[in-house]
Amino acid sequence: MKLIFGLGNPGLEYENTRHNAGFLLIDRLGTAFGAEFRLSKPLSCQYARVRQGGSDILLVKPLTYMNLSGEAFIRVLHFYKAESTDAIVAHDDVSLPLGRLRFQKGGGAGGQHGVESIINCLGGKAFDRLKVGVGPDPGGARRASYVLGRFSQDDKVVLDKVLEQCQDGVSAWLKQGLDYAANRFNGVDFSVAPSGEKPSASPEN
Repeated sequence: MKLIFGLGNPGLEYENTRHNAGFLLIDRLGTAFGAEFRLSKPLSCQYARVRQGGSDILLVKPLTYMNLSGEAFIRVLHFYKAESTDAIVAHDDVSLPLGRLRFQKGGGAGGQHGVESIINCLGGKAFDRLKVGVGPDPGGARRASYVLGRFSQDDKVVLDKVLEQCQDGVSAWLKQGLDYAANRFNGVDFSVAPSGEKPSASPEN
């Protein structure tokens, strides 16, 4: 079984905020896979189990709020007797500009508190990441309010393009692994380029 965790905060007040980029991707994947989400109070998440390409896939949105994401992550792993190496965690990243994405194997939290919670609860970093850029990072005390802010209409256009690439990237990860997905999709760039330069196009098929 492969597990796809999208990080975010539950509740209407957090819908379509930058910090919920992971949730937005899970919703998009759920629509593409024809998934029906269920609520699990014991696992502290919404989840959907689907079968794609002969493989069982679990889509998960933790309901613990961002800073406690690790609690739901561990509960789901234990319940399904899964390994962290079979999971990918999709989350927002302020260090990446809006319009970029990055597949990454392991590594630190980089200031992302949901990832930090997973690392702490797991006691290690052995899980894949899919970072969805929401920068530029305003830094300092402004960062918290920035990530909890909503996307503008122009930003939503860029975000939709990135999430489409993320969806294709997750499909590549499922079939061919992290390295392949990273090599193919980490160069995607829909961000606004300086000096009128055109941003990079989608990766070649």
